[in-house]
Amino acid sequence: MVVGRKSTSFLAAATGKRAFDALNTRDEFGASMGRHPTAHADGVFYLLCDTPDQFGLLMAFDAARGKVKWAVNLAAGDPGGAEVVSMYSKNYVAVAGKTVYVCGQVRELDGKSSFDEPTTGYIRAFDAATGKVRWEAKGTDINNVLVPPSGSRLLAASAVPAKKPGQVRMIDAARKGARGWKKPVPHTSYYFTTGWPLTCYAAGLFLFAGGAGDTLLAVDAATGREKWQRRFEARNGDQVRIGTPFPSVDGGTVHVPVGSDLVALATADGTARWVARLDGASDTGGANLFKSSLRLGGRHAQCSADTVFATDSANTLWAIDEATGRARWKYTDDSQPDVGFLWTVGGDRVFIASHMTMTAIAARRS
Repeated sequence: MVVGRKSTSFLAAATGKRAFDALNTRDEFGASMGRHPTAHADGVFYLLCDTPDQFGLLMAFDAARGKVKWAVNLAAGDPGGAEVVSMYSKNYVAVAGKTVYVCGQVRELDGKSSFDEPTTGYIRAFDAATGKVRWEAKGTDINNVLVPPSGSRLLAASAVPAKKPGQVRMIDAARKGARGWKKPVPHTSYYFTTGWPLTCYAAGLFLFAGGAGDTLLAVDAATGREKWQRRFEARNGDQVRIGTPFPSVDGGTVHVPVGSDLVALATADGTARWVARLDGASDTGGANLFKSSLRLGGRHAQCSADTVFATDSANTLWAIDEATGRARWKYTDDSQPDVGFLWTVGGDRVFIASHMTMTAIAARRS
C-alpha cells in the first residue's frame, strides 16, 4: 500500500505492478517523525486518510480481494457533536490481535489550555473485523503509546513539564483501557514528547531508557517489575543518550542505538551479542549516527527474519546480519529528497519510496 497526497495505490510486492485500482483517498501530511498513518496485519491494511467528501477516516482494506472492508469517520466520534470543542490529532494507527488502535493528542478549544501544560493523549480501540468502537482512554499519562503486535497490554509514557520526571504505565486493553502499573523514569524528558513511541516490546518485556538517559530498563509487561538494566558508557567522554530500542522478529534480541553504535542485547538478560559501528560523516558534516539514536521517533530501524535494517544520518540504508552484526550491504540514492527516503520491510524485501519511485531490494542481496 503506497499512500500519496492525492490517492492510495496498491502494488504487487513481487513485481511492483498495480494490484488493484487506486483509492481516491488523500493524506496531505504523510509519514513523519511523529506520524504514521498506515498499519497492516492478517492481510488487512489500515489507513488514516481523507476523501474528497469526508475528513478524518480510519479505513480497513482487504489486501486479498482488493475491497474496502469498512470505514469509520473519526471526526464524527469527537465529543461536542456539531460544535467542535476539542481537536483530536491522529498521529498513528497500530494493530494488535483483533483490535485496531488510533493514538494521538487532544487539545481543548476553550482558550484556557497552555503550551506549558502537559499534553493530553488518547487511545481509541476499534474492532478489527467491523470498525466498531470498543473503548477510549485519554489523559496526560497517555502519550507515546506503544502497541505490541500481540497481547493486551500497551505501554504509555506520561506528558510532563520540562525538567520534571516522567513515568511509564501499562494500559490494559483487556479491561477497556484501564490503568495498570506505573513506573517513574527520571531525567529522560525527551522520551515523553508527543509522537511515535520511543519504547519497545520483546518477549514479554517493555524496554525504555532510564537513569540519565544512558540506561536501558527491561520490565515485565504484566507486573512492571524490573528484570534487568544495562548502562551504556561513551567511548569519547560525551554524555550518552540511547535512542529508540527495537526488537528482532522473534523477540530474542533487542537492538539499542547509541550514537554511532548499534548494540544487540539478549532480551532475556541484557548481555551483549555484538556491536555494529558507523564511521565517516553525516550529510551535514558531523559524526555519522544511526537515525534511531537521535530520539526523533519514526521507523528508522526495522528487522526481517535474519537482517537488521537501519538508516544513518548520511541518508544511507544499512543491511546488517542479525547473527553477527556485520554489514551485508548498504544503499544510497543521490537523487533522494533532502529529508531522505521513506522505507519499510516486508517479507524478504525492503521497499524504498523516493520522490515518485518505489524500489524493492532483496534483503540478502550480494
